[in-house]
Amino acid sequence: MIISLDVGTSTIKAALAEVNYNQDVNILGVARVPSYGLRKGNIIDIEKTAKSIDNCLSELERLTGVEIFSALVGFSGISVSAVNNHAVVAVGNPNYEINQEDKERVIQSARNIALPPDRTIVQTIERQYIVDGYEGVRDPVGMVGSRLEVEVAIIIAATAAIQNLQRSTQRINLRIDKIVYNPLLAAESVLLPTEKEMGVALVDIGGGTIEITYFEAGSIISTSVLPLGGEYITKDLAIVLKTSIEEAAKIKETEGVASMDMVEDGRIINVRNVQGKDVKQVSQQVIADIISARIIEMLEMIYVELKNFGCLGKLPGGIVLIGGEARLPGIVNVMEDYLNLPVRLGMPENLRGITTDFNCPQNAVVLGGLVYAARDFSLNYERKDGASNVWGKIKYWFKDLFS
Repeated sequence: MIISLDVGTSTIKAALAEVNYNQDVNILGVARVPSYGLRKGNIIDIEKTAKSIDNCLSELERLTGVEIFSALVGFSGISVSAVNNHAVVAVGNPNYEINQEDKERVIQSARNIALPPDRTIVQTIERQYIVDGYEGVRDPVGMVGSRLEVEVAIIIAATAAIQNLQRSTQRINLRIDKIVYNPLLAAESVLLPTEKEMGVALVDIGGGTIEITYFEAGSIISTSVLPLGGEYITKDLAIVLKTSIEEAAKIKETEGVASMDMVEDGRIINVRNVQGKDVKQVSQQVIADIISARIIEMLEMIYVELKNFGCLGKLPGGIVLIGGEARLPGIVNVMEDYLNLPVRLGMPENLRGITTDFNCPQNAVVLGGLVYAARDFSLNYERKDGASNVWGKIKYWFKDLFS
């Protein structure tokens, strides 16, 4: 059993699946509950966050009948940044065969970067190895060479943000198997290998943050997190329409459109006041005007980040859009027109047997976590057991044969 947890600003999602040694993933259930205790991706109330996570896992346990003790946890926040680094070591083996120790030494050397005391390394992604000048090596173990190099992307975040996440899970006795940066999880479920190789930007517009990540040559190159998201639109709707946040969120979900071209002539929407007693009527055009203005502001910021990445002219895969705000009708067309790039919705189609209920952009991270955990589980299983597991496999084969 593998469990993936996505702790978001507006919602918390958890997914559970079975995985076999061929890495086949069978999804058993997905749970989603409102999130409390977070703002712009940061935990501001440990107790509320812990309770929200507990509610989500309890719902997943109820759906699947499986008791949950640990999970792979997706992480994001405005403190996240990525640093690319490069390291070189001499191969220690006299016969120049590269072993696991050489690989670990060069990775550790690449991780030795100067960090402020309030920052910590969340994750190290191995982009490629170089053996005696030959590039593009995925795993150098077993190869022959005298000089081993590695290029890595190092994900850095505020130490306090990681510790607050860990303390929230400790409150409910949930063990964290691994903390992984959200775009890396989403990439597992929505990006094609060809897109990641040629160049693609993954944009996740969530409740409190926008994550922009550029992939090329099969790996992450640059990433940034902006401190605004769907809540920005909701609050603006609430202020202009003089209604509650809850009412504004409902109106955005049921009547909101990202493009003025999609407004229905003469369509009128009933809006309750803050107290929920009086009702006034507002045209859909007014609502669309508010939403589209905020979307354009977001796109301006996304454009600046892509320009800073230096990838605007290197995106054959265009932009893949995920997150809760990807549900807004017309947002894909608005993004294409403004950014002058192809845009598609990121549907988590890299999992076999996924139902239409789960196959939506807002589930990209939590379902990608299952794919990531399945692959990581398989690697850990082989690394842990190695040759000593051969007899176990033979016994299992005989048992299966005569059962």
